[in-house]
Amino acid sequence: MTQLMPTATDELTEAEKYELARTMVTKVVLTFPLPPKELNPNARLHYFPKAEETKGYRAVIQCLAVLATRWKAYKDTRYRLTETYRIAGKRKRDVRNLFAAFKAGEDGLVDAGILPGDDDSVLEHGAPKIERVASKKDEGVLVMIEELAL
Repeated sequence: MTQLMPTATDELTEAEKYELARTMVTKVVLTFPLPPKELNPNARLHYFPKAEETKGYRAVIQCLAVLATRWKAYKDTRYRLTETYRIAGKRKRDVRNLFAAFKAGEDGLVDAGILPGDDDSVLEHGAPKIERVASKKDEGVLVMIEELAL
């Protein structure tokens, strides 16, 4: 009978295992649906329907994020959030309007525990980009979250 040798992680304390797990994953990339047009800052909407759309999109992003990854944010770490908007068609888009429309999605990521918060003490934003795709079924928001060194 062959006896297995203990691995290096078997000899670590719980605190050392925690720190090792933190250093192993430093980036996660998730894909979400585009925000509804009602969340665009240029949409002239009454506050009540806009609030319902915001609440719905935030909940969708929260659920999708929980299902897509086991990534959990650490309170004592800073993160960079970079968004790439994958859009079909040739129509010109304002990337800052897309960025503002995704704010509810960012709040959904905080609700899911993927981000520790959305204030400047724990989160910085990378430059948002637009990427053209061939068809509507390929549209979405590609979100990259990177852990930053302190």
